[in-house]
Amino acid sequence: MTAPGVPVHGAQIPSPVWWRRFRNIPLTILAVLSLIAAIVGWTVQYQLDQSNNAAAAVPEAAADSDVGSVCRRPVDLPAQTTWTDDRAASEQAWTARSAELAGPVIEGKDGWYFYNDQIEQNFSQAIGRRLLTVSEITKWRDYFSSIDEALAEEGIELSIQITPSATSVYPQQLPDWAQELRGPTPLDQLLLDSPDLPIVDFRADLRDAAGENAVYTPVNSHWTDWGGYIGWQTYAECHDSLYPDNPEIGVPPVVGVKDTGTFNEYAQYGVADTGPAWNAPEYAETLPEITVIDNKQETKVTSGTTPVDLLALPATTINDASASPQTALILRDSMGGALSSLWNQQYAQTWQLQHRYDDWSNPPNYAALVAQYKPDVVIIQLAERHLVNAPPGTSGY
Repeated sequence: MTAPGVPVHGAQIPSPVWWRRFRNIPLTILAVLSLIAAIVGWTVQYQLDQSNNAAAAVPEAAADSDVGSVCRRPVDLPAQTTWTDDRAASEQAWTARSAELAGPVIEGKDGWYFYNDQIEQNFSQAIGRRLLTVSEITKWRDYFSSIDEALAEEGIELSIQITPSATSVYPQQLPDWAQELRGPTPLDQLLLDSPDLPIVDFRADLRDAAGENAVYTPVNSHWTDWGGYIGWQTYAECHDSLYPDNPEIGVPPVVGVKDTGTFNEYAQYGVADTGPAWNAPEYAETLPEITVIDNKQETKVTSGTTPVDLLALPATTINDASASPQTALILRDSMGGALSSLWNQQYAQTWQLQHRYDDWSNPPNYAALVAQYKPDVVIIQLAERHLVNAPPGTSGY
């Protein structure tokens, strides 16, 4: 306490002359320290942004997985990692092919065609030019993990089925110049970073089967019905390994493979029809009929081999003679067409909806869908090329 009569510095009596020279020093020091802190903050944030926007790691060989070898049989990866080793030289080689890259489709070998980059950077993904960043990989992994963990708490199976692009199954049909640039793809990155997620990798079995029958055709980006049947066998082995206490996945026996015509997806771009034809399984027995309720609420009974088209979604199917009493909520895209008749045979009831992973303006609300349908199984089927469309957030549930 100040003694009575003793003036307090700064109260009514002006500061000494010598003090005036130094009185702003504390403010100056504070300003300098604030500037330094801001610069450090900006630098750290810049480094974080650069790190998140850098390409995620690419595997040099098939990554080990916790979900079992039958779910992810190893595939041979390109010997070179062109786009991560020498990006500038690879871009120069890419630019030199501007004539071949001018149109919406790119011609490969033996009459094969592939979508160019107008469709979700398809060709850049195919050769590893478009890789996922650290941020994109993190978002996909966390998005799927949140769904997996939430469903596991409710005792619901989850299967993530990434339908490969034709270039991932027939890489030998890429043009020669693209072969020299081909490296690991976004799918390889995701599998490397998510060893514990129930992701099915169909590529190895499809490549093996492609030696005898058409699992894709040169003029369509979708797998054939036979390709879907091969993929179903892969899923069956994977499921039975991961969920040995649950009903097995039934694989209807076949007596052969039949041709069902040419479905030329690229005809609109002037690509001529060519073979081999679209292959489909020839089943040993007639499959049970299915009741389908489409998006117009129209109910019809179809043959057991009739697929549920994407344009009919959302659709419900009912099978009183299903292989399993389970029900399934299926989020899918057009690649699900070749699997849909097998889903319909396996499950007593399915609810098939389009996920729209090419447009995140209205993403699926898994929590609400599970609460509404109460399924035993959730299947997420997505085309490989959708991987460049990473979720805007990290939670899917």
